[in-house]
Order: sequence, then structure tokens, then C-alpha cells
Amino acid sequence: MCPGILPALRRFSPVIVVLLASCALILPCQAATPTLVYSTDFSSDPGWVTNNPVTNYYDAEKGMFHYYMRSGTGAYVYQPVSYGGEAFTLSFDILPERTDYQASVNFGLGDSDQLTEQRQTMFTEFDNGQYGRILWIRSIDLLNQRREASSYFLSYGGPTVQFTDGTWYHAIMDYRPDSRSLSLAVYRRNDSQAVWHYTVDKLSSFPTMNRIYMSKVGESENPSAIAEGFIDNVAFSISFPPETPQPGTPGAPVTSPPGVSEAPTRVSPPEASPEATRTPVTVLTVLGALFLAAFCTVAVRGRRKP
Repeated sequence: MCPGILPALRRFSPVIVVLLASCALILPCQAATPTLVYSTDFSSDPGWVTNNPVTNYYDAEKGMFHYYMRSGTGAYVYQPVSYGGEAFTLSFDILPERTDYQASVNFGLGDSDQLTEQRQTMFTEFDNGQYGRILWIRSIDLLNQRREASSYFLSYGGPTVQFTDGTWYHAIMDYRPDSRSLSLAVYRRNDSQAVWHYTVDKLSSFPTMNRIYMSKVGESENPSAIAEGFIDNVAFSISFPPETPQPGTPGAPVTSPPGVSEAPTRVSPPEASPEATRTPVTVLTVLGALFLAAFCTVAVRGRRKP
């Protein structure tokens, strides 16, 4: 090795660290890209499917969806979506106006059975029961394994949190198959004040869920108890993992993962401009030149010392 190289490297190590950190910040990073699958702000009729349009309906005057859920009726409301087990985020606004004792309303993802006590589903529930008006995050897989938690203190380990009828809430459900987790974050809509947040883990996969829904199918707790209110501003997006380039096929078209079919409601994300995705060769070249110049200077000075 040339004389003076090792001493130069020792003197130069802080500069190397800075330059490497700069390169890490400059180089683009691949990450999962959210894709909006479905959204509605109810400025027009979303055409949701229900078996009871008299009590569950689009309110054109208010620009919201009115729900009326009662056990024993088998009532359901749903909107089909394209989904194949990817990471997803479901957000919505909800105004519970009346939640009788032993009444509840759920909102989330499910399959064609639309059952909330078994099968495959993930949902948020506003429930008035023996512990008060509490929030739930629930998931049930194909083997009927349940992962759930409520805002009651014995359930999640913090102070009991209750919702209030007549108050708007904004809820965000976030599912991550890589960590097998489902989280719920609830805020007051008028001031964005955090209400409750919790994450359940050790979840299974959920590839057959195909709809956003509310349901009382199979429930019979108290047929006289009513949960009534409004839903607004629904958005459902999924995140595909970063694409892995295939050797010898530059520029090959991107295809959907197996089991995911394209649907008319899916909105493709805007294409990134070339400037946003191109590797900043000019900047890296300048950094490399500065690195070499500084390295040589330190090495020469090390050799000139007696």
C-alpha cells in the first residue's frame, strides 16, 4: 500500500461519513406506493347496496349516508372494492346520533358473507354496552381466529375512552401484512383532537375481503336497540410492495400481484416526472470529485511530514 494512505484515511474518516450520509439522502428510496381504490364525499349518490333502503340511504340534502342498524334485522350496506390481501388504509367520518344500550354500528372490510361474528372481516365498532360507549378494533380470519381490543381500560391497558352521540369522529384503519398488524386511530373531526389509538398484531392474511360494509347479519343481541347516525368522506387505498426489476427486462410493464384484478373504481396514481425519479448523477459526480481531491490533499500532506 502507498505510504501515507492509512494515516490519510484516519484523518479523512469524518469527511467520508458526511459524504456517505449525503449520498444516502440524495439517492431515491423505493417504498410502497398507496393507490386509491375507492372514495366518496357523498356530493352525489354513491350507489351503495343495501337490503333496507328505507332506513339506510343516501341523504342528498345533507350530502351524507344515513345508517340505521338494529340486531335481528339482518340489515347490511356495502360497496364492492377490489382487494387481494395487500396493505390498506380505510378512513371515514362518522356521526353517531343515537346509540342505545346494547346497540352498535360497525364499519370496515368484509367478504360476501357480511358476518361480523365469524369469517373474514376487519372493522371499527362504536358500541354501547356494559362498559359504556366504547370503541373497538376487530379482526376475524378464515379460521375464526379473533384479534380485537376495545377502549375499555381492562382491554388495552390505558384509561377508558368513550365516544359521545352527537359528535363527529374521523377514524383511520391501517392494515400491514408485513408486520401482521391492524391499527385504529380515532380523532374528533371538528378539532382533530386524538381520541383513541391502538394496534392489534399477530393477524392472519385476509385475501377474500371484497367490500366496504356495515352489517347486522347474524346478530341478535337486542332487536329493540338502535344505532343511528351518518357516514361521510370514505377513502380506501392499498399499498403495493416496491417492484423488483427483472434481469434483462428493463422497462417491462408493471403487473398487478396475483389474485388482484383491476376494477373500474381503481384510480392509478399520477406518474412521477422524470426529474423526480432520475438518479442525480451530476450531484454524485461533484461529491466524488470533492472526495478524491480532499483525499489526495490529506495523503500528500501526510507524506511531507518529517
